[in-house]
This record gives sequence, C-alpha cells and structure tokens, in this order.
Amino acid sequence: GVEQAKQLGRFLLSKNIQPDFIYSSPAVRTLATAHHSLAEMNIDTHPIIDDDLQELDQGLKVGHNRTDVYTDEVLAAIATLGKDFKLEGGESMNDVGARMLNAIATIADRHDTTNSTVTGLIYTHGLAIRCLASTVHNWSHKQTYETEIPNASINLFVRSSDQWNAHYVGL
Repeated sequence: GVEQAKQLGRFLLSKNIQPDFIYSSPAVRTLATAHHSLAEMNIDTHPIIDDDLQELDQGLKVGHNRTDVYTDEVLAAIATLGKDFKLEGGESMNDVGARMLNAIATIADRHDTTNSTVTGLIYTHGLAIRCLASTVHNWSHKQTYETEIPNASINLFVRSSDQWNAHYVGL
C-alpha cells in the first residue's frame, strides 16, 4: 500500500498536477495514502478531513467477519434489491453514491472560481468511488459491483455547469 501511494504521488508529480485543494476520508489507511503520495509530490499540506468521503457504512455489522455477515439469505436480498440493499443501520450503494455526489459538489462549490479550472485531490475509498460513478452514470448493480478500483488509483470526475461526468475510473 505504501509503495502504491508513493507511485501515485510520483505519477501526479510527473504530470505536473498541482492541486488547489486536498480532501480525505478520515480513515487511517486513506490518510496514509494521502500522506505518502503528497510527500512524493513535495506537498507539505495536510488534507481537509471530510466524513462524507467515508466508505459504505455496514451499520450494525461493522467489525463482523464477512462470512458471518454475507449469508445465503443476505446474498439473496442483495440479488433482489441490488444497489438499494443495505444492512441494518447501514447504507446502500445508492445512499453512498448520493452522499459522495453531494460531498464532491459541496467541495467543488467551496473552491469554485467561475473563470478558471480548479484541480483537487480527494482521497477516498474504492467502493465509494464506484458508487459515485454509478450515480453519475446510472450504472446497473452488476456494473457497479464489478468495476475494479485498484488501490491508489486515479479517478477523474469533472463538473461542467451542474452536470458531473466520470471521465475515467480506476486508472
């Protein structure tokens, strides 16, 4: 993970990416990814922490073993409900997509300069990114679930007027 984060930073540096803002989920691994990649870019700025950039909330099942949680009954419910499925007290993929879209729109609004392009880095989680792309492009449950987001990947979301587009996901 550390080497992947450093490679990300070296890649962004090689492309002369100079972010106008940097945000991160508060998750320890996400913050570590931000730290290592930013260090490679010679950026000595701490990301702004935003709780809305968290991964999907598993509700009452947080911390439980996946094999204990995803029983045949739960898998059948997922097959029926698709992106609307949520564990008790948790979020659905659609919930996460809406939360993420609201989060990036709010961040973009904070840094909007109307007359120029603004570039930001947002450190978040693979499933959260898939849910965001799914919301933006109305993906099916299957496409959302099967899209791969490697660790320390690059995902480009662009807003033009009030329309969002995922230019690429999981590079």
